[in-house]
Amino acid sequence: MNNDITTDIPIGDLQLYDNYIPALEAGNYFITVQHTLQSNGNAVNGDALGAVQEFVVTAPQFSIDATQIVNMYPQAGSTGLYGEVLPHIVLKDPLLPWERTMSIAKTPWMALMVFEASELADGGNADTKSIPTTVSAFLAMKSSTLLTPQPVKEDDIDSNMSCQYIKMSAALFQAIVPRLDELPYLSHVRKVNTGDKPIMGLNELGLFSVTASNRFAAAPGDSLAKPLKNIVHLVSLEGMDNYLAVTTDLSAYTAGVALVSLASWSFLSLPDSSQDFNALATHFVAQETKDDKSIDPGLLWLRLPPPAAGDGAGMTEVANRIAAGYAPLAYHTRSGENSFAWYRGPLAPLLVEAMPGNNVFYTADAAMVYDKTFGVFDVSLASAWEAGREAALSDAYFGQKLLAFRKKAHWLTDSLYYKLQSNHFTATQINQLDNTTTIQDAFLALLTPQLVKDIGEANGAPGGSLPVSAPSTTDPIEETKAFLSDPAVQAALQEMIATDLAPVAEWLGRLLLLYPLPFDNLVPDPRMLPVESLRFFYLDTNWLNAALDGAMSLGLDSSRQTFFSQVTKGMVYDAAMQALAVIRDNLQGIPTGSNPVPPAVMSGFLLRSAMVTGWPNLAIRAKDENDTSLKILRMDHLSSGVLLCIFDGVPKNIEFSEPQESLGFGVDDDGNVVIRDILSPDNTGNQLGLLQIRDLTGKQQLCMRTAAGRELNIAPSDSNGLIQTLVATLKQHNCAAPGDTLGPASFAIQLIKSAEAIVFSSQPS
Repeated sequence: MNNDITTDIPIGDLQLYDNYIPALEAGNYFITVQHTLQSNGNAVNGDALGAVQEFVVTAPQFSIDATQIVNMYPQAGSTGLYGEVLPHIVLKDPLLPWERTMSIAKTPWMALMVFEASELADGGNADTKSIPTTVSAFLAMKSSTLLTPQPVKEDDIDSNMSCQYIKMSAALFQAIVPRLDELPYLSHVRKVNTGDKPIMGLNELGLFSVTASNRFAAAPGDSLAKPLKNIVHLVSLEGMDNYLAVTTDLSAYTAGVALVSLASWSFLSLPDSSQDFNALATHFVAQETKDDKSIDPGLLWLRLPPPAAGDGAGMTEVANRIAAGYAPLAYHTRSGENSFAWYRGPLAPLLVEAMPGNNVFYTADAAMVYDKTFGVFDVSLASAWEAGREAALSDAYFGQKLLAFRKKAHWLTDSLYYKLQSNHFTATQINQLDNTTTIQDAFLALLTPQLVKDIGEANGAPGGSLPVSAPSTTDPIEETKAFLSDPAVQAALQEMIATDLAPVAEWLGRLLLLYPLPFDNLVPDPRMLPVESLRFFYLDTNWLNAALDGAMSLGLDSSRQTFFSQVTKGMVYDAAMQALAVIRDNLQGIPTGSNPVPPAVMSGFLLRSAMVTGWPNLAIRAKDENDTSLKILRMDHLSSGVLLCIFDGVPKNIEFSEPQESLGFGVDDDGNVVIRDILSPDNTGNQLGLLQIRDLTGKQQLCMRTAAGRELNIAPSDSNGLIQTLVATLKQHNCAAPGDTLGPASFAIQLIKSAEAIVFSSQPS
């Protein structure tokens, strides 16, 4: 296994590290410089020469930015069978748990604590019972009867900065808080490849810090009982080192213990798995049934529910249209009639055949389709044209870049065509035309002795690779069209205007991936994507072409402009397709080649579910019929509960998985953890057997602090503690831990509950 924390790992893999210690911990530092002048070994300066420079290494102390939180499990506000789960939190900053100092090196300064609602004092927040205050007010709360941490406030912390705290009894604090020697085992660093996740500003190296609770979530004892609320707080233990031992006497603190809360959330625990990952995923398929209650995979396409059966050509047409992804929408004609028209967005439930030729729609009306048989308009492409134009008009940057591109392209084309029609210029000289100079500079640069000689020769002929035409009496429009249609000319033109074409192509690439389009353009009827549903689609290239025409329609104010737009559309479209192939790579900071391969077919899915809200960094992996991983061109949240994913190609199967960095901890229904191999790099994670660490009936203590309690007895120095029990079990499986001890990463591997996943496979046509 590669232990370099900065090296990428394959998508789907997971690496765990004990910690990630910063080069300098947070705090105030001083650089002191002293200098002595000497002559023959004797000091000659009577006064000390020196300087002192203070600097501060900043890090969170009394609060953390909410954007640092990648995942909380169980999810905030969720309901599920969580009594066998150790809650945890995933943070973007892999250094955060070790950025402040505790009395023992490499010990995290934060801990995750789980409470029942009745265990916390009432506060300003009714949900989590956190109490608002300021830093100075919190530090001033300490008294002989109330225990509060007394960390040294850093100079960069404003005393009036707001913070939150929680209050509990001293007995509860001592019963559930992790001991000082247990804290290192409850935080670790995870490394994943973020290529299968939505763009969320994640760490570019795929590094995350994870902090888990040492206390299982509380669950109702009766299957018919009401849901039991659990409250989770990420607390600061900085300055509490002396109170984190089992022998510490806290009886004097009759007013309780107050701790700074850095983050908090709540969830409900009950014997109902309706909100679990597996239940949510299987529901996507289970609800798509025919009249006979059998599952119909065809209902997973993005389209309206099939209409009731009916007779006649009209009903057949309606059924065919809906099967093809169309939706009937209200349509008000220009002549004043109210009717309906068919509309299908860019996401189609079938692979649409591309329109022949390289036609350009210059207006929305040109893209209207009228069905004479039924007297109904199809406004799909016309709407696409308008959508593209509206997106372009709303972006002044694109308009500027488009006009700059056209201006440069027209000048280069006119210059190139004129010179190629002349017998006085060689193609080599044409290729040397510098698109950064003025026309006058370019002309003067061509006035070489050889050019003068060529001008003097009556029959001089240009050479080089570009096509050359003698003066002709044919139609100049047709002549120019033939000239611009030549692949060699287009290649030369594209190379010359690459600087101006690049921003235009990138914007159009984003348009082809639907970035600037309203959701109604994609899903015109909410019945096509109901609550808790998964819908698959192909991208309609005809729709995308029409949208591109609409965007490129800006500034077409003459026949010359429209003609040029028509003959160069292929070049612009190809550039846009190349640009869209690397948009996601660029967002992730992944290096791309100079000639990206555009996709031949694009497909994908829309997911509207609590799964998106609960697992925002859901892992998606798709493979084609050759078992080759498909590239994700776009994966984004369109809202908190809707996920859009577009692939380069057509998947044979798609796997939806809990994110690797958010894998949870806990036991199975019998209180067992899975013992995993930690020695061989090739076998790391292989299951060796089961070990019961908790008796869910509350009769045996096993590896808990008390038989009926919910707190793990991690206790690395206790022969009956969880650490030594795991070490002994690994020995029994001939997998002895190095040094007969476990590090935080190896410990986490043993307590991880395997990620749940579901695979959707394509059905035969």
